[in-house]
Amino acid sequence: MALFSRGTKLAEAQRVADVASEFERLGNRALHDVTPISETAWRTHVRVAGRVKGVRVQPWAEKIASLEVTLADSTGGITVVFLGRRTIGGIHLGSHLVVEGMVAEVRHQLAMINPAYQLLPSQVALPN
Repeated sequence: MALFSRGTKLAEAQRVADVASEFERLGNRALHDVTPISETAWRTHVRVAGRVKGVRVQPWAEKIASLEVTLADSTGGITVVFLGRRTIGGIHLGSHLVVEGMVAEVRHQLAMINPAYQLLPSQVALPN
């Protein structure tokens, strides 16, 4: 006697396919107009996506902490700075993140300060 019937197995396979297509749809919508990090330039407004490779709390000015996140894709990396924050829920090593904002130069590196951000599920494939 089988533990699961054929109908149950087919229903589960359909559910898995539906979930996969929903993640693909979410990824297509969230990653629309994303620029590779290597193509970002100083003083331009861009939207980039990548994986969080580093997180640290760094003093920005006297009595102001900042959360610095290193975001990387296959083409390069950029520092994302959230002023006045020590943590942001969901942002940790390995998270998939889309950020949008103005690129500046901070400590001789390209950085985005207080950008708009969107967390993505790990099932969403990043473009670069």
